[in-house]
Order: sequence, then C-alpha cells, then structure tokens
Amino acid sequence: MSKTRNSEVYKKNSFYHLYNRGNRKALIFHNDDDYETFKRLMYRYLKKSHVLLITYCYMPNHYHFVLKCGNDWQEIPRFMQSFMTGYALYFNRKYRKVGRLFQGPFQIRRIIGKRDLESTIEYIKRNPLELPSTKNHIESGYPWLYVRQR
Repeated sequence: MSKTRNSEVYKKNSFYHLYNRGNRKALIFHNDDDYETFKRLMYRYLKKSHVLLITYCYMPNHYHFVLKCGNDWQEIPRFMQSFMTGYALYFNRKYRKVGRLFQGPFQIRRIIGKRDLESTIEYIKRNPLELPSTKNHIESGYPWLYVRQR
C-alpha cells in the first residue's frame, strides 16, 4: 500500500472492516478442515500482534473481519500479510495449486463511529443467510461466524 492510502485509511485506535475473496471468485474453503485451519492460523497470528478481533465470518469464497488496532496501525497489515500468506501456503500445498489464492490484497475500510460499527457487524452477521448452502447451519448457529460479546 502506498503512504497516501495508509494515511487516509489507517488511524490509531480505530476499527476496520477487512474482507477479500478467492481469485476469480473461486472457493477458498473446500471443507471443515480448511475452515478450521484458517481459524487456527488467524488466532496464531493474532496472538503475535496487537490487533483486537471483534467479528469474523468465513464464507465458501470470501471472508470478513472487524478488527481494532491500537497505537500502531501497522499491526493490521503485518498481521494480515502473515496470516494470509500462511493460509495460501497451506491451501496451495493441500490442493496442489500454484499462484494466487486471493483476488488481490485484502480490502479495508475504516469504521467511523458507533453506528457504523454496529451496522458493519450486522451486515457481517447476515452474510451467511445469503447462500443457500449455509442456511442449514443458521438454525444451529453458523460455525464460522464470531461476534465479540461486549
């Protein structure tokens, strides 16, 4: 990312909505083992960073996060680079693929204010309802959705 984009997007002690999808809209998760590995890697790299996880949702071909950074906004790109590289290596090795797993760099939007934070979290919570294949999970709780309790 350029310095201009960094200064426009990143502010210390702010909330962010991050998301990305598979290259050419392809699946980034084929089974529960893939979801579990993604989740395990996410928590491994979160422990090494000063980023607070607020919400996540994993869908078959994309993901969403709401994260909060502290004083060092660079924690988010460092966390995401390590995490996404780790998952892409796992995925490509497992499925004998080469090249890019994700469509491009993760997308990020700074969340401004309490109302924006609440509406972003609600948007992410509704995401599993949009896919017919995930509707079966909704009644029993979608396993790849997490919202931090306040």
